[in-house]
Amino acid sequence: MAATGATYRHIIDFSHLDGSVFTNAPGQSGRPGSPYYGNLTEEWGAGRYFPLLFSREAVEGRAENRLLLKPAG
Repeated sequence: MAATGATYRHIIDFSHLDGSVFTNAPGQSGRPGSPYYGNLTEEWGAGRYFPLLFSREAVEGRAENRLLLKPAG
């Protein structure tokens, strides 16, 4: 019988939220065909984590893309 664990893990640093980390498998997107659909599988399997940022400055400093939504009219 095979056993599996949680695919999403995070460690929250309550003394410095921008010091928090996470990992997820298979990837950051749930949409097949996206380049981010399976991009974290190897990292998750190796136990490596990524920054889980909270402050605006930290998020904007690491952003690779931005999606701007504007209401019609």
